[in-house]
Amino acid sequence: MAVQKHIPFLLVLSMVIGSGCSTIDPNILPSDFIFILDARSPGKQTAQNRNIQINAEGEGRYERYNTGGVIHQDENGMVIYENNQVVETGKFKLHNDQLKQLWQVINENGFFQLTEDYRMAMGYSYAFIVIEADNRRHQVYNIGMEVPEIRAIVEQVSAMLPKSVLLEYGEGFVP
Repeated sequence: MAVQKHIPFLLVLSMVIGSGCSTIDPNILPSDFIFILDARSPGKQTAQNRNIQINAEGEGRYERYNTGGVIHQDENGMVIYENNQVVETGKFKLHNDQLKQLWQVINENGFFQLTEDYRMAMGYSYAFIVIEADNRRHQVYNIGMEVPEIRAIVEQVSAMLPKSVLLEYGEGFVP
């Protein structure tokens, strides 16, 4: 009988402890942070995109690749391309303040609550974003329609990249 009296207390205690662990602090970048963005690269080249990857230490890399007019995905919905499609590669480093700004924009725009799929047959907007943080993973695929929250994230990343690494989130249908 003594064990049964303690069960409600233990349940409440475990709920309090568990809920505290799942709260994401918008001011502290999680140590498991991984950011992947695939977006258009502006200019006269035909069907070229940029793939940007940033980790929790601010180490970033980019690749510009020729889509051949088609964006491919693997069985998990992740954007993929072949090595022979890559026309430019590079690395960059973000400072802690930049990482903090990026994390704040991600949280201010409710990235982890966004729908995973914003697609239309018409429109110019394109962004594929995957973010891992606090043992969570969320990806958003956006093509054809303009999503203000996605635009804000793409523009923040674009502002942090080396000047030669350009991104474009075109005008699209606004629902």
